[in-house]
Order: sequence, then C-alpha cells, then structure tokens
Amino acid sequence: MIKSQAPILTIYTQRTEFQLSFFSSIKTDTQIGVDFQPTGVAVVQVENTKKVAGKILRSVYLPSRGQQAQLESLRNWITKHSLQRASCVCLIADTDCDINQIEKPEVDDSELAQALTWRIKDLVSYEVDSAVVDVYPMPVSGKNNTQQVSVVSADEKTVAAYVQSIQSSGMKLLAIDIHDLVTGNLPVVRQGFKKAQAILSLGDSAGVLSIFNDTDLYLSRHFKIGLSQLGFASGEDQSIYDNLLLEVQRSMDYYESYYGLGSVSVMEIFPRTSVTEKMVLYLQNLISYDIDFVVTNNADSDQTPELDSRCFHAYCAALRGTH
Repeated sequence: MIKSQAPILTIYTQRTEFQLSFFSSIKTDTQIGVDFQPTGVAVVQVENTKKVAGKILRSVYLPSRGQQAQLESLRNWITKHSLQRASCVCLIADTDCDINQIEKPEVDDSELAQALTWRIKDLVSYEVDSAVVDVYPMPVSGKNNTQQVSVVSADEKTVAAYVQSIQSSGMKLLAIDIHDLVTGNLPVVRQGFKKAQAILSLGDSAGVLSIFNDTDLYLSRHFKIGLSQLGFASGEDQSIYDNLLLEVQRSMDYYESYYGLGSVSVMEIFPRTSVTEKMVLYLQNLISYDIDFVVTNNADSDQTPELDSRCFHAYCAALRGTH
C-alpha cells in the first residue's frame, strides 16, 4: 500500500555528478513546482510553513518552445522575483520517462535494484546501464495477492538535462517527480481517509483520471479528451460528454472489479470553468457518485488569481512535503 511517495528502492547511476532519485525530498519553508510542457513552462510557488502550508504565492504559465527558450523564460521569471535559492520540485514529462507495472521479484532487498533493472531492459528504448530507475508499490488486489510495483525509469542524459535546467536557474532541486503521483499531494486527497475518490484533471487536449482509496493511489489513466473538445459540445450534440463518461467509467469498472473495494463516492474535477460546469450538469444525471471541483488551499483569497489549468500539475508538485 502506498502510504507516502517514499520509494522502496532508490538507484543512483554511477557516472553522474548528481545523486537524485525521482522521489527524494527535503523540507523547506517555500517550494516551487515546475512543469516543462511542449508549449511552455508552468511554475507555481507555495508557502510551506507550520502556520501556512500550501498557500499559492505565485503561479504563471510561460509560453515558450524548446529547451533553451524555456530555460531562458524560467530563469528570467526566477530572477524577477528573486527566487534563485528557492526549493524546487520538477516534473519529468510523460514522454521522457517510462512507467512499467511488473510483478515484484522474490529477491532480497539488496538484490531488488538489479532484478528490477533487468526486468525492464526489454521494455525501454535505452540501455538500462545508463538509466535512472525508481519504484513505488501498487496496492495488492483482494482477488490476487501478487505484489505489483510500478518502475519509473528514464535515460540518464534526460534526467541530467532536467537537473541542469533547474540548477542553472538558481533554484535548489529537491526532487524530480511524475505526473501520475503528484495529484496525491492535493489536500482533498490527503484528507480522504477511508474514502474512495477520483481526481479528474483536464488539460487543453487531454485528461488524467486518478483513483484513490484511503489516500493511496490505485489507478491513473490518461485519455485524449480535454477542454478544447468539451468546448464544442452543444445542446444538439453532447456526444463528447458520453465519450468522456465512457473513459471514466472504464477506469471505475476496473478499480471496482480488480480491487473489490466498492465504488468511488466522489469525483473531483479541475479546472472549474463554464465548460466543465456545463459538462457536470450533464454527467450528474448519469452517474451514482457525487461530482465536485478541486479547490486550491487559498481559492477564497481575493489576492490569489485563479490557477491556470496548465499549472495544475506544477501546483500539485509544489505541494509535495507540505502539511
């Protein structure tokens, strides 16, 4: 069961000048989440103190394409706000890493690293000898007692490029994380003890559904339906809503049948816009669970602008380790 994002295994490559796993972390008073995307960089800064944790201090989407242009945009923004020594959690793009779910080898912990590395050698396009690898356990099904683990891997040069980008901007890199896990940092998930809930996040052309039970991640599924497609729905043609519902229901059915833990009680959606509000009115009459919208910690503050949908995962990353 995933009680935290701490891995059961950390593997460091031998030839790099840095030592960093995907999930290692250090506590600081403020954190910045960075998400490099094809068309720009999402940056969110949150406060992380005993009195105030997770409050959004700044958030921005910096339009830019290409590694050099994005690095320049990020560096300029960091310099403008004097955040050169701020702590940072950086997301690695889904296209830059591989996540493979495999059966946990029956070996001693001292041999687990090597066993997992060889298990994925035929599943990745790069040499495993030059890979950065980390792992997190998946919950065990009541119908199948086999322990499955998700192995996260990326080419060493790719990880090095992320590390160098953050360090050259002046920030202190605390962790490289993945999109599938950071949604679990949301307060609504952390407070979901003994509760089955889903988080549906929608980007411009794609979405991600994550299902949690008792704060543990059970399933994360990506699909090619986003805000732009939903925006074309009309009174006469609402088939796109049915398509989205089908994608969601497939995930719900798998969760229920494989784990046997009952059904999800609520689905939280981000962002809240006129498009998603219209969609919810349609869906609510067709499902048995409740639908609500994800609320950021300080969404009631007049001084905090609405979080850009492109900054959602950067916000979740920035929340890592807050309380």
